[in-house]
Amino acid sequence: MSWSVHAVPLPDGDRPVDLWVDAAGCLASEPVPAAERLPGRYVMPGLVDAHAHPAVRGTADGPVAVAGAEALSVLAEWAACGVCLVRDAGSPGGLVLQLDPAAGMPRLQAAGRFLAPTGRYFPELLPEEAAEQRLTELALGELARGGRWVKLIADFPAGPPAPTYSSEAIEAMVTAVHAAGGRVAAHVTTDQVAPLVRMGVDSIEHGTAMDEQALRLMAQTGAAWTPTLCAVLGVPATAPEAAQRRAVDYRRRLRELLPLAHRLGVPILTGTDTAGSVAREVALLAEHGLEPAAALTAATTTGYRFLGESFDVAGRPVSLATYQDDPRDDLAALSSPTAVIIDGVRVR
Repeated sequence: MSWSVHAVPLPDGDRPVDLWVDAAGCLASEPVPAAERLPGRYVMPGLVDAHAHPAVRGTADGPVAVAGAEALSVLAEWAACGVCLVRDAGSPGGLVLQLDPAAGMPRLQAAGRFLAPTGRYFPELLPEEAAEQRLTELALGELARGGRWVKLIADFPAGPPAPTYSSEAIEAMVTAVHAAGGRVAAHVTTDQVAPLVRMGVDSIEHGTAMDEQALRLMAQTGAAWTPTLCAVLGVPATAPEAAQRRAVDYRRRLRELLPLAHRLGVPILTGTDTAGSVAREVALLAEHGLEPAAALTAATTTGYRFLGESFDVAGRPVSLATYQDDPRDDLAALSSPTAVIIDGVRVR
């Protein structure tokens, strides 16, 4: 099957272009005879969820692990919503590394198991602890199993608000992972963002204590920020008053930090964690300081570029989504793609 597209390319196009996808699923440089026209007036590479947990389900009592079949079903649901690239930010026991997604599923980069000591992460998601003396060994083990990322739990609310590992252990692990060709994503919600960036981590996940100093360091090192706003701003009305105040304060700081990150060139990524959707995450970025076009870029070209995934290279199957209305005018349009192709396979 081959397709043609006549649409405005997003995130920054201003007039329609013609694209063709050949029978091999690749972009063609010339018109493809008998190509079927895809519906939609706007086209873009497809959404990126750069902090996702297909093998974890959020519940009222906290996150729980799910089986491989359910994780694959979740990935298929995301594909139909226009999500074409997923970075799994950790799974219990590294389950995602064992998945075999079918054609038409999102491209998947996996981080393997969560790396945290006993008592410093959700016990349901930590079937095995990662003791400090084994941190580098276990991180390299996840890469050997096929992981492209390592997920470091750098701090956790259980116990005192302190790092889970010594700086010496983290720095040694990061150095070894980089030497092996992998990258490190760090879960951090305390004021340890800047020290972790100095240790060489590649992306800051959540970063709810982010500040200007940390952002300026990230601009120098190339580290990305995945704020996961669907998750961290989802404070229920029944939460304690102190939690409500923290959320209000963080919303205020985000309206300063997100535009600053954008101006500095820090890669801002969209990530749903275990809550919400990429479309909702983009809307929250826009609500908290980013221009709609910049928020859309976070979910598309910035994500592909930072994760090292091409979306328009000749000879490689293409991933794209089309929309009837311009998401830059109304970001709600992201929730309703008219067509989705992932690596040459039409899934919607």
